[in-house]
Amino acid sequence: MKKLVTGTALISSVNILRLIVQFVSLPLLARLLTPEDYGIVAMAMPIVLFVMLFADSGLASSLVREKSEDMTPWHSCFWLTTGLGASFCLLLAALSPVVSYWMDEPTLSPVMAALATVILLQSLTLIPGAALQQEGMFGRIALAEIAGIIVSLGVAIWAALNGLGVWALVGQQIALYAVRLFFNAVLSPYRPRLVFSWGSAKGHVVFGWNVFASSVVGFGSRSAENIIIGRFRGAAELGYYGMAFQFARLPWMIVTGPLQYVLYPLVAGADKDLAKLRAQALLASKVLAILLFAPMLLIGAASVPIFDLLLSEKWREAAYVFAMIIPAAAVQPVIGILGTFVLAIGRPDIQFKLTVHSTVLWMACLLSSVWFSLTAVAIAFTVSTLVFSLWSLRVMLPLVGCSFRDYGKAVGGQIFVGAVAVAIYAAIALTWPMTDVESIFVAMSLAGLCVLGSFLVQWKRILGDYKAVLPAG
Repeated sequence: MKKLVTGTALISSVNILRLIVQFVSLPLLARLLTPEDYGIVAMAMPIVLFVMLFADSGLASSLVREKSEDMTPWHSCFWLTTGLGASFCLLLAALSPVVSYWMDEPTLSPVMAALATVILLQSLTLIPGAALQQEGMFGRIALAEIAGIIVSLGVAIWAALNGLGVWALVGQQIALYAVRLFFNAVLSPYRPRLVFSWGSAKGHVVFGWNVFASSVVGFGSRSAENIIIGRFRGAAELGYYGMAFQFARLPWMIVTGPLQYVLYPLVAGADKDLAKLRAQALLASKVLAILLFAPMLLIGAASVPIFDLLLSEKWREAAYVFAMIIPAAAVQPVIGILGTFVLAIGRPDIQFKLTVHSTVLWMACLLSSVWFSLTAVAIAFTVSTLVFSLWSLRVMLPLVGCSFRDYGKAVGGQIFVGAVAVAIYAAIALTWPMTDVESIFVAMSLAGLCVLGSFLVQWKRILGDYKAVLPAG
């Protein structure tokens, strides 16, 4: 239990630090750099990140499940990812003048060519990082991430103060990936050898293909979403929508994402004991439901004072969008943890199929609603997400040996707790005129009471379930 809790806390802390650094550094860098500098990097990075998906190829995720003492698959995959990274790095650098010409931005070519190096840096980091994850060395992983964040920020500020303009932002990205590579290479137990066997790597390539395909579909869906909303609703409404989703994705970034990262190597291969797998999945779902359902619903109820206080009243439209998508935003990270178990038992094909089905449904709903209003888009997102969540449960629960009834018992009570808490908040707001600060305080207090009360009521059972499915330590 110590490793699970500590690892999750460490990875979550890194993400929180990243948010804090962005929040603190943005005003400073924005004063030193121009909108054009940010715009050029904004043109280049989505392309770089998309190409990086091809270089990643999902091999690291597959290797985390590799329990064999034979290191041949690790060495083979290392050279595969390195080769892919070098190839795509050179390809993107070669194509950068073409992209620059197409976008009619001369400065973009050297910027994109320089940023292409992060693809190779990331490829070299993947396998050592997978070894750290498999061994549960989350303190070392956190150290590498924190060092990268701090050094890259220092590079950006130094370069901006010295008048390097857009190259401050380019240097920030290169420094981030370079420092991360250095620490992963030094701290990881893995050391590459000049060994390669296609037979040893083939199974990981097949596994990785489905992970890669899921990532590409997800990336394409997000890009298409922004293009469609921007085209039909305009830049302002796209801005509101994007801001609402930045807040909605925080549970993934701070809670579910770190838990998935830590949990994945612990449950890999658990399909050999279906009863244990079922217990693990239900326990993880229950804990996430306690942590997220009531707080998310209450944040949605208090979205207007929260957005007014943090962002100013000009972002109030984003608060309304956030309130409408909050049911989906609360459900997604809870159900999403099941995807970790599906991947851990070696079924990335299921993950890929669910990603494709989800994307098709959402694109259909988006294209049907974007004509009317941003409100219609938000409602369509929530409806499509909740409908698909039920479908995805139908697919994933049998794979982990669980029924709808079992799952409902694990998480259903927290939906009721959240609904009651929102009703209490609404009653207080109607009878007692509150300032923004008071409204937020009431919502956060109710959220804390819900989480603490739920854990106190179920603590013994949760602890007993945990001891039954995972070894101590």
